[in-house]
Amino acid sequence: MNRIRTAVVCAAAFAVVAPLSACGDMASGAVGPEHGQPGHVMLAAATVAGVGAVVTDASDKTLYRFDKDMSQPPTSTCDGQCAATWPPVLAGEAPPMLKGIQDTQVGTLTRKDGSKQLTLNGWPLYEFSGDKAPGQANGQGVNGTWFAVAPDGSKITAPAAAGS
Repeated sequence: MNRIRTAVVCAAAFAVVAPLSACGDMASGAVGPEHGQPGHVMLAAATVAGVGAVVTDASDKTLYRFDKDMSQPPTSTCDGQCAATWPPVLAGEAPPMLKGIQDTQVGTLTRKDGSKQLTLNGWPLYEFSGDKAPGQANGQGVNGTWFAVAPDGSKITAPAAAGS
């Protein structure tokens, strides 16, 4: 009889603890795609010569923000041809991995097409199709409205490095 009671108590304890430990895994980002796998997004602080500390993606490409967007509420105004030149940074299946970026600063917005775009301090994030290699910031200052984004979400107003 005592063995049955012990087994029941152990089973009950397991039923309570197992879901809690699973929630802990989800909160720490352990559930979902592995680093570098499809569905995984990374935002990292890096330094680009002549521009300074910027946010980059998993491919070390500089990320940008657009002055015609809004941060409150987060709103993207870059669609169609604009989005072809300035591809939005889309959210992955799991929370993004962050390096040198505050997780409380990262969010998402829903674009007109229904996709989820990452934001930093409310500002929608974009890549620039003219950046062909890591460390480039060819989009810096384009049309006086596109700027590399700093790790805190602010725009960087430094001119792009020559030849970047």
